[in-house]
Amino acid sequence: MPAVMRFRGWRRFLINLSIVAAALFLGLMSWLIAKPTATRLHETVPGERMTFAATPDIDISLDADSSVTITNTEPPRVELLRGNAFFDVKGHDPGKLQVKVGTTYIKDVGTRFSVSKRADGGTVAVASGQVEIQVETGKYLVGAHERADFNNTSVTGQRVIAETDVAPWHPRR
Repeated sequence: MPAVMRFRGWRRFLINLSIVAAALFLGLMSWLIAKPTATRLHETVPGERMTFAATPDIDISLDADSSVTITNTEPPRVELLRGNAFFDVKGHDPGKLQVKVGTTYIKDVGTRFSVSKRADGGTVAVASGQVEIQVETGKYLVGAHERADFNNTSVTGQRVIAETDVAPWHPRR
């Protein structure tokens, strides 16, 4: 067999080997670097209430017949699927929590607040601090001892309330 034929065979082999090695290297690196997002589901049945720590700085209390999902991302993303939830965000770092209710996003600004979900939107009531509600028409701030109703497009009915009205179902207001 001539030397040119042997050289071409080795060259093809080396090219194919380098392509396979590059693909394996990239696959291995993406597996090692990428952290998959995990989502936890917490729910209560009628007549049951639950309080749990979503993170060391965030406690969530669920009313009866309520459910939320929580991701393991930083900051955690919480989606209220149904019912009522009370969020107690500790520490001095605002923006640790983002809650999704339908297409509305609620972001904490270092606070304690409750969220209720309805078919056409929901309600946010703030015990202390502030929350930012983001809907299609813009962003709205709701402060301590205020309640606001929201739907997918707007925030309405922002009013002052007593602290006992923030989460009347919650045992430790």
